[in-house]
Amino acid sequence: MSKWLAATAAVVVLGTGCHYGASAFPCMQDEQCVGVGPGGRCEQVGNGGLCSFEDQGCPSGHRFGDLAGGQSGQCVGEVDAAVDTPGTPPVDGQACFGTGIVRVCLATTPAQPLTIPDALTIDTSDSTMCAATVSGAANYCVIAATSITVNATLRAKGTKPLVLIASDTITVNQLIDVASHRTIPEFVGAGADPATCMAGTLPNGARSGGAGGSFVGKGGDGGGGAAGGGGTGGRSVNGTNNITELRGGCPGQAGTGNGKGAGGHGGGAVYLIAGNRIDITGPGINAAGEGGDSGKGGPIATPNASGAGGGGTGGMIGFDAPTIANNNNSLLLANGGAGGEGSGVTTDGDPGDDPSTTAAAIGGTASSQIGGDGGNGSSGPATGAGANGKNGADGSSNAGNDGGGGGGGGGAGLIKGPAASLGNNVSPAPTP
Repeated sequence: MSKWLAATAAVVVLGTGCHYGASAFPCMQDEQCVGVGPGGRCEQVGNGGLCSFEDQGCPSGHRFGDLAGGQSGQCVGEVDAAVDTPGTPPVDGQACFGTGIVRVCLATTPAQPLTIPDALTIDTSDSTMCAATVSGAANYCVIAATSITVNATLRAKGTKPLVLIASDTITVNQLIDVASHRTIPEFVGAGADPATCMAGTLPNGARSGGAGGSFVGKGGDGGGGAAGGGGTGGRSVNGTNNITELRGGCPGQAGTGNGKGAGGHGGGAVYLIAGNRIDITGPGINAAGEGGDSGKGGPIATPNASGAGGGGTGGMIGFDAPTIANNNNSLLLANGGAGGEGSGVTTDGDPGDDPSTTAAAIGGTASSQIGGDGGNGSSGPATGAGANGKNGADGSSNAGNDGGGGGGGGGAGLIKGPAASLGNNVSPAPTP
């Protein structure tokens, strides 16, 4: 590992302390905390007192209020343990970061700037690369510094989402890429395909297409295989707006048949938090899903049509800072991948496209005369859906071995941040 990376060892973009340095109101007795919330009381922390309120989401049953400085929003037990345990760095306003769904307390305060001068790929599964944290980042890989400047392409893969934290500024002059790509070798973005994804109803029969993955937007259904025994395409689950943590997108389903196409992986996840500002000036940030693979036909001696894979959903991009500026209208992308095309009896279909612009990725088409076309991926609305795959066509001269179904397109991921600051080269539409 290079010296500049070892000094920070983590991947997450975060800003300064909780509530950006909001002041702490010291208390001496419970009566001073009545206005904080239900069950307000004065907690003794270190050498003073801070107000908390009842919250059954915390193991202790209480959470610190907004005027508790660096402890604001933290469960009482988490903060006490860090403050009172000998040898543990104090959790204060200089070491805790984030005001939204990502809130992280670092074991040590960032002390050095970080510049990425050369193209770099980070594996977030490698815990030695991630900064030590006190709370909030058990499932994330965090890179922290006083300032972060991305001057070369930064890519991230692995099981954990990527988080970048800067106590001052984050400047993105080149691409941050946590998308999944149907390349050789295939690239799967950081935090993609979490275990919480629901598969929906899988395709059945001899040559059916898989459904696109669902995240915030619903994936498209898969197309069925033509004629008797062709089977029914996969059916996707509905999307959800109940997102409470940083996470990647969900995969598409595989098709059926001897030459079935694999589903595309979901896009990965990255969250940027900065104490003062975030500036985006380069190509942008990509967390798009991967297109589904095509169905494959058999050799002339043993013709066999197969269904294609569905596209993966877009992943997640988040921003948290007092000032956020997309200075060159850079691309911010979390669209779903397109579904693959079903095969003919001897002809392979086309794979679905990976998203590369705010327009919908195009489903596989044209290679197979009787294979069903893949559905386009999502684009545009915050809850955009992927399009359905088409059914395979009847090939009456093929003794019933007809075309395979196309895969459904992947649904929309999530971009969290103020729409007014992110420009119009953004898809799906950002949400606060």
